[in-house]
Parts: sequence; C-alpha cells; structure tokens
Amino acid sequence: QRPELAGQMAAYADQRLDRGPAARPVLLPLVTGLLEDGPVRLRCALAGVLSPPGVPASRPLRRELRDALLAREHDTDVLDALLNAAARNGGDDLRDLVHRIGLLLVRTPEGATRFDRALVDLGRHVPGFAARAAAWLTGAPEEWAALVGPSSHRMIENLAGAGVPA
Repeated sequence: QRPELAGQMAAYADQRLDRGPAARPVLLPLVTGLLEDGPVRLRCALAGVLSPPGVPASRPLRRELRDALLAREHDTDVLDALLNAAARNGGDDLRDLVHRIGLLLVRTPEGATRFDRALVDLGRHVPGFAARAAAWLTGAPEEWAALVGPSSHRMIENLAGAGVPA
C-alpha cells in the first residue's frame, strides 16, 4: 500500500536474513507472502536482497526465497532486478541463476530484448561479468543460443576480448 517503503522493507528483510536460521520461522512466511502478493516495486526491492551472499548462515534461506520468487515470478522488472543483483554480487551459482532468469525473461514479449540489453549492460559495468558471460557462451553455446541474440554475443565478445561462436 505504501510503495515508497519498498526499500526499507527490503533492508529490514536483508538484516533479518543475516541473523541466520533463527529468522526463518518469521521471514519465510512473511517474505514469501510479499513475493506472491506484493506490488512490483516491493518485489523488485526484495529481489535485490535475495542474491547477495550475506553471512554464510543466511545463504540457505536467501536461496530458498530466491527459488520461491523464480517459481512464480513473470514480471520483467522483478526478474531484471534479480539479474542485476545476482551479477553484481557474483556467487558460485551465478551461471545457473543467469540462465534460469534468461529462460523466464524470454517467455515474455519484451523479455528477450531486456535480457540481451541487461547482459551487455552488466558486461560494461560489472567487472569480470563480460568475461564470465563469454565463457558461458563459449562453453555451452547450445544452451544459450535461444537466450542471447547474435548482436549481444558479439558485444559480449568485444567487452570480454574473447571470441564467442555466433
């Protein structure tokens, strides 16, 4: 009801997540409910705190909430917010997460274009992202062909300074 509080709600959730498993009984139903029924602005803000690694004890719940978001989210703004947060914070599962977000985005009318633009933008502004993306495209071109357009392939190649098969 008060979209201007979305950032504060996300900051609160982030702080509580860092308390580890003790926060689970309160946060899981609260954040899951907000991800299901909250306005787009709030879901975007929450998506931004589900990818940072946080303290090690918070990672399982962050991952569980992120999976809950991905299981039902179709709004391109929310998926884009999650993609940006994931790319900026890295993590061992970044490749799989980016691929999963891409699969969801390309199902929407403007999603494929947004995914391409986001990858190129992240390649320009997030250190090391272009090189990682180029490695993904080179390592499994058949997995990424339906997600990343030829011009984005070339741009990622240029940003990374490596060859990517078209």
